[in-house]
Amino acid sequence: MRRSDHPTSDVDDLLPGLGLAEVLRQRPAGIGSFRHAIRIALAVTASWAIAVAVSRSTFALFAPITTLLVVQTSPWTTLGVSVQRILGTGAGVLAASVYVNLLGLSWWSFLIGVMAALLVARLLPWSAGGQLQIPVAVVFVLALGPGTIEQDVWRVLDVLVGGVVGLIAVFAFPSRPRPDAFESALRTYRDAVVRTLESVGRESGRRADGLAPDALHDFVAPSRRLREHADVARDALVRLAEGSQLNLRAGGIPEELEARALRLRRLSGIGVQVRGVVGAANRAYDRGEDPVALTGPELEGLIDEVVALMHVVLGRADEPVGAGDRDAAEQRDRDLATRLRTLAHDIGARSDADVLLTVGLLGRLDHIRTQLAVFPEWQA
Repeated sequence: MRRSDHPTSDVDDLLPGLGLAEVLRQRPAGIGSFRHAIRIALAVTASWAIAVAVSRSTFALFAPITTLLVVQTSPWTTLGVSVQRILGTGAGVLAASVYVNLLGLSWWSFLIGVMAALLVARLLPWSAGGQLQIPVAVVFVLALGPGTIEQDVWRVLDVLVGGVVGLIAVFAFPSRPRPDAFESALRTYRDAVVRTLESVGRESGRRADGLAPDALHDFVAPSRRLREHADVARDALVRLAEGSQLNLRAGGIPEELEARALRLRRLSGIGVQVRGVVGAANRAYDRGEDPVALTGPELEGLIDEVVALMHVVLGRADEPVGAGDRDAAEQRDRDLATRLRTLAHDIGARSDADVLLTVGLLGRLDHIRTQLAVFPEWQA
C-alpha cells in the first residue's frame, strides 16, 4: 500500500495513489467477467425488490439504477464509484426535485436546470463519470416531473438504498485479486525485449546492398512497441493494487506490490537500453559509410551472450520474470564482462573503423549486463 506520507521510492510512480483524492477519481472498470455480470444482475434485482417493498416514490427507479452504476470488480473501485454516484445522484435528485416543484416543467426551466447541473458538475474534482452523474440525475427528475415533498425525499433515499446494496454486494464477497494477469503482462514484455535484442544481432551488417539513408532496419519497429508492452504491464499492476485494496480475499498481495513494481521498473530499464542498442545498430550498420569496428557476426555473437544471460536471469517462456539462477547468472556475468572489456580494448586500437559508434554500442550492452546483475529477486 502506498500512502502520501511515505517517502518517495524507486517505484512510487508505478503504484496508484490510494487516498481520498484518488478515490474520487475512480472510473468504472467495465462489466468484466461472466461471474461479475451475474453479481451485478443479482445486486440490481435485490435493490429493485427492496425499493419496491419500502420506497414511497412513484417509481422505484433510482435504487436499481444506482446499484447498476456502483457495482465494480473490486472493493476499492466500487467505493470510489459509489461515493461519486451516491453524492452526485443524491445531490442532483434533491436539487432537481426542489427546482422542478418551485418552477414547474417547461422548455426553459429544463434548459436552465440542465445547464446549472453541468456548470456545478464541472467544478468537482471527480472522474468524468462522477461529474456527469449530477446532470444525469437532474435530467431523470425533470423528465419525471414535479412530485410531492415525500416523493422527493424518497427519491434521495432510493439512491442511498441502491448505493448500500451495491457496496454490500462487493464487500461481502469480493473478487479475488489476480496477480497472474500482471505476471502474464510482465512475461510478454520480457519476451518482447529479448526478441528485439535478438533481431538486432541477426539483422545487423547482413545487407550486401546496404540501406538507403532514410530506411530503417526491420528491428526498429518492434523496438518502438516495447513502450506499449511496458504500459500494459503497468496498467495490470495498477489494477492489481486497486483490486487488493480493502479486499478481504487479497491475502499477502498488498505486501508484494512493491516487489512486483520493482521488477517492472528494472525490466523497463533494460527495455530502454535495448531501444538504445537498436538506435545505435540502426545507425551504424548497413549504411555503406565507414566500416564499423565490430562486424555483424561479431555483434551477433556478443548479443547471443547477452541474451543467454537474460534467459538465466529473466527466465524463459512461462517462467516467472526474474526468478533467476544465482550461480549460473554470476558466472555468465563475469564471462560477459571480460568479453566486453576485451572487445573495447581491441576496438580502441582499430583506427581504420568507426570506433565511437561501436564503443557506444558496447557501452549500452554493458549497461544491460549491469542491470541484469541487480535484477534477480535475491537482490531486491
